[in-house]
Amino acid sequence: MSTTRQRLSGDAPILADAEEGGIDWQRIFRIFMRALAVLTIGRGLSQWAVICGVVNADGVGFEDFSPALQASIVFFAVIELVAGVGLWLTAAWGGVVWASAAAIAIAIDLAAILAVQGWVQMAARPLAATIGDAALGVFFAVVALAAARQADEALGE
Repeated sequence: MSTTRQRLSGDAPILADAEEGGIDWQRIFRIFMRALAVLTIGRGLSQWAVICGVVNADGVGFEDFSPALQASIVFFAVIELVAGVGLWLTAAWGGVVWASAAAIAIAIDLAAILAVQGWVQMAARPLAATIGDAALGVFFAVVALAAARQADEALGE
């Protein structure tokens, strides 16, 4: 004799009655974090390629760079891989580490644009990379806030 019974409408699984037709900001945020993780890990690996000598800047090896530029490359090689792993795991610290790294990169780029003398002139990236990081940061903030608001509304119901 079977002990199973018919499932009633009140027995629906958790979150089965999610908003139909609405935007699922939490899902968009997770997908964005994973896509950003792939981009960030790729950028970190490209920094490691410079350190290991795979990518060569006009015949100049990593050991021939100025110590300040070497420190900048090593910093971004490590921090971008850490941020990429955190973003892939959709951990809160991943977004914080990525935002910190992006803010530092943008600050270096802006210092070069404002003609600050020194190693920032060599460490600066193209303007498109600066604008791209700023746009990703704004999108990250908007989607994170929308996902948090949606999660709060779901808890309130």
